[in-house]
Amino acid sequence: MTVPWTEKYRPKRISEIVGNKAAVESFLKWMSGWETGRPSKKAALLYGPAGVGKTSTVYAYASERGYDVVEVNASDTRTKDKIESIIGSASQFSTIEGSRKKIILVDEVDGVDTKADSGGISALVKVVSETRIPIVLVANDPWDQRLAPLREKCEMIKYTRIHKASIASHIKKIADMEKLDISVDVIRRLAEKSEGDIRAAINDLQALASMGTVSQLPEAIGERDREEDIFKALAAVFNARNLKTAMTAINNVEMEPGELLTWVLDNAVEVYREPRHLSEALEYLARADMVLQKILKTQRWGLLKYFYALVSGVGLGGVGSRGMRFTYPSKIRYMAQSRARRETIDSISRKIAERCHLSTYKARKEMLPYVALLVRKDRDVAGFFGFDSSEVKYLAGEP
Repeated sequence: MTVPWTEKYRPKRISEIVGNKAAVESFLKWMSGWETGRPSKKAALLYGPAGVGKTSTVYAYASERGYDVVEVNASDTRTKDKIESIIGSASQFSTIEGSRKKIILVDEVDGVDTKADSGGISALVKVVSETRIPIVLVANDPWDQRLAPLREKCEMIKYTRIHKASIASHIKKIADMEKLDISVDVIRRLAEKSEGDIRAAINDLQALASMGTVSQLPEAIGERDREEDIFKALAAVFNARNLKTAMTAINNVEMEPGELLTWVLDNAVEVYREPRHLSEALEYLARADMVLQKILKTQRWGLLKYFYALVSGVGLGGVGSRGMRFTYPSKIRYMAQSRARRETIDSISRKIAERCHLSTYKARKEMLPYVALLVRKDRDVAGFFGFDSSEVKYLAGEP
């Protein structure tokens, strides 16, 4: 059965973690405090970009030292009552049936800061203060002011993007184990394209292998259906009547933020007839560009949601088309189709998240395109995730 290589080659020992040696050492030192009954802080907050080994560090340590990991996602379990009932209850029992030790892993704590999460942060602070077992929190951007009380309770451990030489070496090992005939140049390009995200590099390697194109340069990766997807998204954005609809379309496009900004900017000039509407659209995009530059400069990727909101706002100032080339279904048909599609995507994402130890958001954004490719090449992979027939049809692109 085909399985994602990110799971097949997930580190089982701390020594197998690629990169971030200083961060791993800090984590080991913090855990040694728990082992001796004198932790410096009751919780550790591992923070940094996606795909750099934060979650893998926890699972590798647990595998090596005989811990069970109780994993929850703060974005999904974000209200005060849920945090207290799920995380709080688990934190009061040091073992499962008195046999194995536990670590609680809470992902996406930077996703707890919306208005719907009233009391969520204070509940987490209370749980951390009273816990009897190690709690590891994971975040991309922990610097929101509302997280300050939680940061004070945590050992802060920073993870950074992995050097491309380390990524290249690791994917070469995987390629050798998979008996792939792959050139040094392709490996180098894969490492460069990953931008320090080792999970992305492994996914790209498996995608190339499944496409039978390991001898080619990896520009082929990500081009699958991209043009069709971006035109659909542009049609949705420029015809949008509310921000939620536009953001749903934008979030379904697998594209780098800068490239997405260029697509929208170039097409805005062609869409709007009236100078007033064009001016409003360009104002949104200028602000989006400012946010993106701040993200790139400070690596505060938690701000990305504001970038997408601003890009999505270009369609709200007015609708007009001068040679508009996009197609867009009627509102009734669109809503019916998109609702069913979202439900299918959500279900698939939850199953991927459970098997790959990711949040549902990360599963949808980072893993779903690769899993879809695997399903198209080998239907047996559906059994690994537990997809039903309708989900398999969606992933395979069947009507």
